[in-house]
Amino acid sequence: MKLEKTFTSFILILFLFSSGFSQISMKRIDDGILITDGGKKIALYNKEASAMNLDRGRANFFHPVYLPDGKEITQNAPQDHIHHRGIFWAWHQIMVDGKKIGDQWEMEDFIHDVKSVEFFRLPNDMATMKTIVEWKSPNYKNGQEAFIEEKATVNFYGQHRNYRIIQFKIQLRAQTDHVALGGSDDVKGYGGFSARIKLPDDVLFNSEDGLVELRNEAVKAGEFMNISGSLAKKSGQGGMLIYSANDFETANDWILRSKNSMQNAVWPGRELVPISKVTPTILKYAIVLYTGSIKENRVLKELNRLEW
Repeated sequence: MKLEKTFTSFILILFLFSSGFSQISMKRIDDGILITDGGKKIALYNKEASAMNLDRGRANFFHPVYLPDGKEITQNAPQDHIHHRGIFWAWHQIMVDGKKIGDQWEMEDFIHDVKSVEFFRLPNDMATMKTIVEWKSPNYKNGQEAFIEEKATVNFYGQHRNYRIIQFKIQLRAQTDHVALGGSDDVKGYGGFSARIKLPDDVLFNSEDGLVELRNEAVKAGEFMNISGSLAKKSGQGGMLIYSANDFETANDWILRSKNSMQNAVWPGRELVPISKVTPTILKYAIVLYTGSIKENRVLKELNRLEW
């Protein structure tokens, strides 16, 4: 059954143009889909739970993710937080009819059922991956029916100078009545788009007003968070800039840690928000992977020109 599902749910669509086309490509390997650019690794999308897992929770995330020099920057299943997984989005509070039915963050009573993956190779040095993922839980209809349908569009852009942009648009639509999501039920309220990356001793966090001072609770900084340090090969400088293109209340809130944790663009926080059956909830982010250093203002202008 697993082999049959793999072939029926995975679709590859390549749009090729006689005038030239992007070198960004995909390759199906093991339980995931590897994205490359002219042979250089960009990221691996984990479509199915790997053999290390007994459940179907650890799927629908990106790891490894690579800097332009080829250095792997993300972590998956670290001992300090085994549920952290590369670039991912997840929430602690998953509610149907006022009852908590699972924990997507810690992958307790939660199933990511990846129904389809489409890959489009486009001109102008770009490619797009589109996924449809059904959220299920053994505590809702015995795991047989979805309570949320997730549609994600991930755009991979060609390397420009010393950096590369990956753009995420995530749409969530309820499949039943009275569905709500929330972050951790504490003062931190973490949940949403997150990155578990390797953190060197000299890691720095910068945003619109310069160096960011970390706190236990969310920091209100700006529309981006630039995480830098000795992240590149041979302990060279590099980093990841996370950009929030959203306008909701917590769009500039960040949960940040200098060791043994993830970095989180907070949404919606501790308080629950309803998910509609009609109008999808849309979340928009981008990451900028770079070696050396970047001029933040120049990169932000490029991010602001993207179509969302």
